Amino acid sequence: MERIIPEEEFRDLLNSRCGDLMALAAYMDATGAGQQCFTRPLLATLHLEATRVEELLDAYGAKQNLRWYPLRRMVAPVKLFSNVSYILQHILQFLPTYKLLPIPADFRVATENALLYTCGVLKDTVHALRSKAQELGLQAPEVVPANGHFAEYLPAGHLPFDRPREKVASPEESVVYLATAFLNLAEDSKFLHDIAGADVRDCADWIPDPINEARLRDLDEKFHSLQSLYDTHISDSNMESLDEHLPVLRGHISVIYHLLQTATDFTHFCERHISGFAHQDNGGEAQVNLVDPASLLEVLIGYSLEFSSRYILRTRNLCHQMLRRYAIQGRISVPVPRYRGFHVRPSTLIAKIVNHYGSPVEMALEEETYNAGVTLDLFRANEKLNARKRRRIAEEVRRLMAEDAAANRAGTDKLRARVRKIVQILFEENKLVLYERGLPLEDLNRLEGETATEFVARALNQLLALGKIDVEVDTLVSFAGDRRVLEDIRLLAENGYGEDDFGNNLPLPEELAYL
Repeated sequence: MERIIPEEEFRDLLNSRCGDLMALAAYMDATGAGQQCFTRPLLATLHLEATRVEELLDAYGAKQNLRWYPLRRMVAPVKLFSNVSYILQHILQFLPTYKLLPIPADFRVATENALLYTCGVLKDTVHALRSKAQELGLQAPEVVPANGHFAEYLPAGHLPFDRPREKVASPEESVVYLATAFLNLAEDSKFLHDIAGADVRDCADWIPDPINEARLRDLDEKFHSLQSLYDTHISDSNMESLDEHLPVLRGHISVIYHLLQTATDFTHFCERHISGFAHQDNGGEAQVNLVDPASLLEVLIGYSLEFSSRYILRTRNLCHQMLRRYAIQGRISVPVPRYRGFHVRPSTLIAKIVNHYGSPVEMALEEETYNAGVTLDLFRANEKLNARKRRRIAEEVRRLMAEDAAANRAGTDKLRARVRKIVQILFEENKLVLYERGLPLEDLNRLEGETATEFVARALNQLLALGKIDVEVDTLVSFAGDRRVLEDIRLLAENGYGEDDFGNNLPLPEELAYL
């Protein structure tokens, strides 16, 4: 049976390990007034010590213990908000180097306000932590760091840039790869744009769907990987001097990554530590929130997610410019979508590909051209396709009706039967697709002076318009524009434009996952 550690022994163990954290808490209680923001050296040390104490409490099961669980709940926000405050200080420190493009909001002021909030939470939490520690009989620190111990003095300037760098003739390949990778991440981030700018009073039910820690952490790790990719392949080369957009892109990737870090931590705290969001409680007892949920949501929505969204959208436009600059023009020919031509699904997917890259692409059918980035413009191509199908119907009907000399003397019922027979023949010859076997011809009557051939052709055209049948026409269309865009359109066409011959959805290849 596992040993139960005696209360006095555990208190002595905790006293030996949490002295530095309590000293920091005493220092913060005594330093400054109101919501003073603390330095990065202090925040880094505080985060380290809070992590050590949290790990010790967890190792001995404090989360399942009525006496020590409140202390564990107070250490958690110290750890989390010291980390978020450090990230915000980091953003402010490096803001001049990010080369951020203008947006309709003051990002520096918003970051300073967010930092005031997180530091205010820290002051309140460390004060509550000290009170709880005293209540539990933990020792007060004998030595408190002197005021100014954690001062951060950073003189202006930098070291000389004298390391040799790899010489690159052209940054084209790397620029295209990075810009495309960012655009793919921008597609993964679309849910942020729906949330950003929302009224906080309407957002309480958005956790854990669509806002949750797992989703945000996955996104911030992807942006971190993109930043690492840049630093690995660009920073040690002369590429930034060859394309002025590269350091701008790097700054935006970094600030988005750090904003998503803060969003992930805030959401984690909502899910795990705030009553009303959390899935667990203290043995069924009501918990008092150490952090006001409304204030936390306001910073999460109004700062972290709002500015993540704004900079993603702004950087997406930058990436479109970069791709257009290095665009290599080309032309491809692909077959028309087999199921009803350029209807909603294939037209929407083509337009999404074009708009994803931001480069203009034109589709040509016969002498007509269409803007491939506009779904409604692609719809227009069906006018020509349907005209071809009607001509094909007329040709096939004339061929089959030429063998029936008595057809003109036949009554309407016999002509309807003849329509069904011709549909069956063309289906067996793979010249027609049949979507329904029960063909609605009961209300179709022969017009005055109409020949049997004209009646049958009109009947088939009506079935075509109703979507009951389709006519096989081996038609190619051409697309002209940036080769990167064209290759994705070719891949889409090779995969049936995402649907089979009967309009059922087909999975798209991994390369088109952004759709």
